[in-house]
Amino acid sequence: MTHYFKNSENLPHNRKEITFRFLGIFYTLQVDAGVFSKTKPDDGSLLLVENVLNQTIKGKVLDMGCGYGLISILLKHQIKDLDVTGIDVNERAIACANESAQKMNLDIKFLNQDILLGYEDVFDSIVTNPPIRAGKKVVYGFFDYAQRHLNQDGKLFVVIRRQQGAASAYKALQERFKHVERLDLKKGFEILFAQYPLT
Repeated sequence: MTHYFKNSENLPHNRKEITFRFLGIFYTLQVDAGVFSKTKPDDGSLLLVENVLNQTIKGKVLDMGCGYGLISILLKHQIKDLDVTGIDVNERAIACANESAQKMNLDIKFLNQDILLGYEDVFDSIVTNPPIRAGKKVVYGFFDYAQRHLNQDGKLFVVIRRQQGAASAYKALQERFKHVERLDLKKGFEILFAQYPLT
């Protein structure tokens, strides 16, 4: 079985475009076989972007597990002066993200690597729709990374299905951040917000 959170060298490519409307604007993004949510934008990711846009964010933003760049591209398109970096272990997803960003003339840095193996930088905000099916070790590893790589008043935004461990994720964030809250709940997706990393 092929997983979107791994590379799939032996899977035949099926590169295509998906078009959708978000906040009254039509977007067209590149997708491929073996990437997450390749038939349509993930509802959780869209809800996450809506909530992030309702907050005050600026400066350097990291999209952890960025997939084909949905969250990164929407944020950069909506807030032009953000410095956005997207990282994902899936090589195909990063190739799609780069192509979509180039076609939209968006300056986004997309990197194909495992974030848990280290990417040394500090961010003002981190956003993530973590790969739940990769297991808690990976998901909580994302939280650990955010704790170590956010500025002192940096913000973490996470989307997670209520039925796939939102309650335990909330507790895990409380162990890593001074402030944790639920920003939204819609269609079974929870948006969790954390700030002020514990040292």
